[in-house]
Amino acid sequence: MNGSPLEIRGAARLAARAAVILGLLGACSAQGQDPTLEVAGPGTFSDLGQDVDRTDGLSLGDYLAGSYALNVGELSQASVFLERALAADPDNPELNRQVYLLALADGRYDRALELAKRVVAADPADEEAELLLALDEARGGHFGAARERLAHLNQGSVAALVVPFLDAWAIFGEGGPDAAQRSQARLAQGESLGPLNVYHSAMMLYLSGHLDEAETMLREGMADDRAAPVRLVQAQASLLAHQGDGAAALQLVREQVAERPDQPVLESVLNELEAGRTLPPPFDDATGGMADALWGIAQALHQERGGARAVLYARLALFLKPDLAEATLLIGDVFVDQQNFDAAIVTYEGIDDASPISFAGKLRIASALHELDRKEQAFQLLENLVDAEPGRVQALVQLGNLLRRDEQYDRAEGAYSRAIERLGTPKAEDWTLFYARGIAYERTKQWPKAEADFREALALEPEQPFVLNYLGYSWVDMGVHLDQAREMLDRAITLRPDDGFIVDSVGWVHYRLGEYAQAVEKLERAVELEPGDPVINDHLGDAYWRVGRQREARYQWQRALTLEPDQQLIDTVNEKLKSGLPPAGRA
Repeated sequence: MNGSPLEIRGAARLAARAAVILGLLGACSAQGQDPTLEVAGPGTFSDLGQDVDRTDGLSLGDYLAGSYALNVGELSQASVFLERALAADPDNPELNRQVYLLALADGRYDRALELAKRVVAADPADEEAELLLALDEARGGHFGAARERLAHLNQGSVAALVVPFLDAWAIFGEGGPDAAQRSQARLAQGESLGPLNVYHSAMMLYLSGHLDEAETMLREGMADDRAAPVRLVQAQASLLAHQGDGAAALQLVREQVAERPDQPVLESVLNELEAGRTLPPPFDDATGGMADALWGIAQALHQERGGARAVLYARLALFLKPDLAEATLLIGDVFVDQQNFDAAIVTYEGIDDASPISFAGKLRIASALHELDRKEQAFQLLENLVDAEPGRVQALVQLGNLLRRDEQYDRAEGAYSRAIERLGTPKAEDWTLFYARGIAYERTKQWPKAEADFREALALEPEQPFVLNYLGYSWVDMGVHLDQAREMLDRAITLRPDDGFIVDSVGWVHYRLGEYAQAVEKLERAVELEPGDPVINDHLGDAYWRVGRQREARYQWQRALTLEPDQQLIDTVNEKLKSGLPPAGRA
């Protein structure tokens, strides 16, 4: 690792790192960051290489241009310039390593292999170079040689998390199904990564023909999870179907899809089972197991904001299994994090249309086009997906969300309405659609329709704090149903006590009821939680005025004007700064 900022120092950090990865097998929600892990910031790929100290013979202009391109995430451009610099100084070890990492991150495997040999010749312990060479041996069926290379890796680095998986699968590849127990024993020697270990250990049993043991292990591994890791669900469903229990497989996947309706892999598994087709395992050989493990680590690194290193591990996974679309999707997501939307689009477009991940990739392309201000192109892509996938609502939901972001509320309402028409009988998780359409109706001054949608959202999910807040606040702002609004907002704040917008709503209901001292208390807390919101600062100014703190009120109003309020609020605040508030009880 040579001092890379992604290096994990010491066994304690490995243990902390292991805890972070629990449950990451296909989980779609972002996890919190691990404060014990040092990673580069999300806006740079500069941790792919090191500064080059030796400059004799080096083309400094090319090196500087390449370094700049690297820092802004333009990997292809960085490769061009740094390749030129390397041509001028081919024996520079640090530059060889940097160009190697760029070639790997860019998916140019032939060049990466050529450079990896040079890097390892200079530094046999280099993690990524040795990993690629080990995987190249495994890809060629030389699992013994792969194990020899894996043994050279630094066991205090990120590689220490993945090497036990790779080595265990190399044992399996070398010894065949009879080596399953030895493979499991090797896997157990590494840090326990919870479900990741369960999944790979069970897959070793599955691929060696011990189906009952594998199914039991997977079932026990999911016992305490409502939304279980996707790979565990996929493997268990495949096992159940393989054992002739398609009904149990179908029930399992339906339950899991209900927990996460937007998971493309599970949707694909469900479609296969419902069609009565054979359901293959997530992978079917040792190199597939290696690739899957590398992708799992890449996921963990991405969710820990280690974007550059996540790309490298995802590329290593694709080196072994080029059709692992989840890894390609992850690389595109890293480019989105880097604000490099053009590169993200190119990456997502590399996903095969036949892959169950393809639909998710196209949705992400639409988002990237929108970010590039190619909005109508994004909307048209989503409309194409709507036509191509009449059984899905996701494209319509995303279309509505993007239009709502653009404040095109009429068009957004139309998209949400079409999505609701496709739903059939709404389920609990569909509350978000009614909530979103209610907002669009409210913004286009169609309050009766908005209120009906908010009520429907609460009927589907009665304890949803955001809907309780939006409807309660709207009633308070209109001066209607104040007692009911108070009950709803009190419930919302119980559910989310540190949400500044909900605290503001509770303060505002106190204000509208004339309870000004209580309003000040709540609104001061709301400003503390959301100091940059102009409406909350304006509300606090009104409350200060009512309790006789006029100087502080004017300060809050003036502060609200500095926080990019809309024109209506600007006009209202300027009038209050000029004349103050009218006596209480008057409009």
